Amino acid sequence: MAAPAPPSCPLPALSRGAVALCLLHYLRLQRGRRLREAARRHRAARHLRARARWGRRFALLWRAGSPAAGPGPRPPGRPPLPRPAPAPAPARERRLWSKARSSAFWDTVRAKAFGPGEWADNFRLGPATFDYLCGRLRGAIQRRDTNMRRAIPAEVRLAMTLWRLGACTEYRAVEQQFGVSRSTVCKILRDVCEAVVAILTPAYVAAPAGPRAAGFPAPPQLAGVLGALHIPIRAPNENAAGYFNRRGWHSVVLQAAVDARGCFWDVNVGCPGRQTDAQVLRASELYQRAQRGELFPGAARDVGGVQVPVYLLGGPSYPLLPWLMRPYRAGELTPAQRRFNEYAAAARTVVGVAFGRLRGRWRCLQKRNDTDVSFLPTLIAACSTLHNVCEMHGDVFQPRWMVEEEEEEEEDPVEDGEGEDGAAAEIREALALTLRD
Repeated sequence: MAAPAPPSCPLPALSRGAVALCLLHYLRLQRGRRLREAARRHRAARHLRARARWGRRFALLWRAGSPAAGPGPRPPGRPPLPRPAPAPAPARERRLWSKARSSAFWDTVRAKAFGPGEWADNFRLGPATFDYLCGRLRGAIQRRDTNMRRAIPAEVRLAMTLWRLGACTEYRAVEQQFGVSRSTVCKILRDVCEAVVAILTPAYVAAPAGPRAAGFPAPPQLAGVLGALHIPIRAPNENAAGYFNRRGWHSVVLQAAVDARGCFWDVNVGCPGRQTDAQVLRASELYQRAQRGELFPGAARDVGGVQVPVYLLGGPSYPLLPWLMRPYRAGELTPAQRRFNEYAAAARTVVGVAFGRLRGRWRCLQKRNDTDVSFLPTLIAACSTLHNVCEMHGDVFQPRWMVEEEEEEEEDPVEDGEGEDGAAAEIREALALTLRD
């Protein structure tokens, strides 16, 4: 008897969405298989190419190490020729990642194509003084080559700094002239100015040995003229009101003592422009040393029965002290007092000429300086030192560079008797009586 047939189980009908989903999954599986097969073939081909490349390299090395004569049959008993050592591979020069820039200008300078006049116009000094500065500063400004880049030579560093200080151009212009990035120009400017202040300032900015060394013929015992110069700056982020001077712009004050040659022998930089000349003086180291009697110790001289120390001459805005003389206030003056004022006015022209030559040679001090206020004292002190170096080495100063000091409103003079003693007035009177028409 035949077994009964199993009951039929009809398959469920699939919707169109299910069929489409299955088809999509199938296509994705097929695409994944094709991608994996292509990757396998790519790896196999890359492996074959690498083996072929290494085979060619091995063949080249084998040929380089084989003897010049071809491998012919050797007689029996003859030793094989020694295989020569492979030649060393040439040293591979490292690729520098720094951007290539043109340095055609400095190449022209280095080729001695500039004459003395062109040296003065571009670097504000002569080639002999440039070589002297480079020799003195080389140890402080020279840098070593690294694996990533070659160091900029000391000559280029010094030339870039002198160009920037003398031309008052933007860092972008210095970058185009010397083929150095702007960030590097900023760093080099700081390094060179700091080296000038650390190495040259102690040697070139120093008090004279006495009145004779200062070079003033009259009045007696005069060792220098004291003056102040306002350097325009950009308004700082902090204490901007303190740097806003009475002339209507932001500045820092350069106080300097000048000898008869127009060289600075004491420099104080950094006081805000709102301070008066007397306030700047009292904040300086010169004032502290003079008050302690350490400026010119033991150099007093008898003048008309009065012991007159070595002193400085200042304007009406400075106090009258035994070591600091100032003119008499306008009014009913005796002939001797008028002569003293005339001699004082003639002597004070020295400081005006010195400031004019300083700003004319280093034009970065003429316009508004965008340098950070914290670095400005170093930059201005470096300019003052380089001014002395140029003056002492006899570098030519072009008359067209001269900056005439503008007629500025005088600060309020210090009242007679304010902050002074009788000794200072007696010393000034004795000096006035020694002058002749």
